Amino acid sequence: MAITYPLKGLQEIRDRRLNDSVTARMGMHKKLEQTRQELINKKKEFEDYKIWRKEEEERRYANFMNKTYSLDEIQKFNASIKQLYIKEIEVEEEVKKAEYNVNQAQKEYDKALAEERLNRKKLKKLETHREMWEMEQRKYQEIQSELELEDFSPRNNSGSP
Repeated sequence: MAITYPLKGLQEIRDRRLNDSVTARMGMHKKLEQTRQELINKKKEFEDYKIWRKEEEERRYANFMNKTYSLDEIQKFNASIKQLYIKEIEVEEEVKKAEYNVNQAQKEYDKALAEERLNRKKLKKLETHREMWEMEQRKYQEIQSELELEDFSPRNNSGSP
């Protein structure tokens, strides 16, 4: 008669938790890679915009110089140059936000990785316990078999001729 491991239900739960934590870690890794790629894209966009803004500003000044303008036209021109700088600041803020997102994703990934390690450790501990329990059960079964054999073995009567 085979006795089932009494903590089998707990082992199944821990196994499921490990699978869930592995899935969560893989999802966090994917998210981390996506945020890293976003950061790379935002940095490139920022560098490209800075180059474009400088060229655009020079082009506008070149078109604007050596002509006579009213005060209103000069103010509009200055406002358009200011908009270029404002857009540069906005793109730079997007880079900072992307850096923050990478940091947050890294923290989430690290947390998921730690959770997976903990679940692996708990499952390994339970598997070790199960192996020891099974060994004890085999020993117990062997002892029980030996006792049964002793019950059926003939007794030697030393008082008989």
